[in-house]
Amino acid sequence: MPSWKGQSRGTVLGYKIFVFTLKHLGLTFAYFLLLFVAFYFFLFSKSSFKEIYFYFREIHKFTVVKSLFGVYRNYYAFGQVLLDKFAILGGLKGKYTYNFDGEHHLQNMANEKTGGIIVNAHMGSFETAGQILERINTKIHLIMLDAEHQKIKNYVSDVLVNKGVHIIPIQPDFSHIIPISNALINKELIAIAGDRFMSNSKIYKVDFMGKKAFFPSGPFYLAARFGVPVTFAFAMKESKTHYHFYASAPVYIPRINNKEEQEEVLLQFVEKYVKEFEKMVRKYPYQWFNYFPFWEKN
Repeated sequence: MPSWKGQSRGTVLGYKIFVFTLKHLGLTFAYFLLLFVAFYFFLFSKSSFKEIYFYFREIHKFTVVKSLFGVYRNYYAFGQVLLDKFAILGGLKGKYTYNFDGEHHLQNMANEKTGGIIVNAHMGSFETAGQILERINTKIHLIMLDAEHQKIKNYVSDVLVNKGVHIIPIQPDFSHIIPISNALINKELIAIAGDRFMSNSKIYKVDFMGKKAFFPSGPFYLAARFGVPVTFAFAMKESKTHYHFYASAPVYIPRINNKEEQEEVLLQFVEKYVKEFEKMVRKYPYQWFNYFPFWEKN
């Protein structure tokens, strides 16, 4: 059973090139440069190529040619949202526009001081939307399943102007449980991806895009444990400088003493998330940035 190691691509030099290009040559030139960067990964990133090609060819049933083009388009889209993230966090927020479907749900959670869990996915750029949602009167914590080298994180944090969103990195010693618990006790919002799980995590096997795949129960267990609502949210890129934010109405997950009954309830909510996630994947097929074996292999 594959689990994610939290690793993502990129080097300090790569980030520096992106930031330098944005600052001195502008977003349009950065997008132009990205055409060649994406083609490099298309040619030489064998492991990720294999998985994303499988996704287009076997899951979406694209033709061979459309699947190959889909791989390149996916790499390019990933680079675009990364550039947008740097541009917005670096002070160019005013150049972007947004549609918000369901933003009021998060605002209500903040106003009513319920706290809550935002379950998103590695689609589009929720980190980008998180900065725009700074007008919501509560702290938002991003739970990052990310084992990038610390010097990359330090460099990225040094160039950011707006730091309104707090990042809680997952730690191998599980010390991240303390700040997550404190955030929920303080009735703040935490955002965590529901399309990744680490080894030894509690997971459920459910139908996703026509095949069986594994999803973590962690976000839903936390919601039941702390008595906070859950919403499913995604921020998708729709044009060069426009994003569309979606958030579902928040729901509460009952906490049940009977372990088997609790497991059944958690599974029901995992399946609800997967249905919403699948809608987004079908609507924005090129913006799911999954580069590891996701579906159960027969």
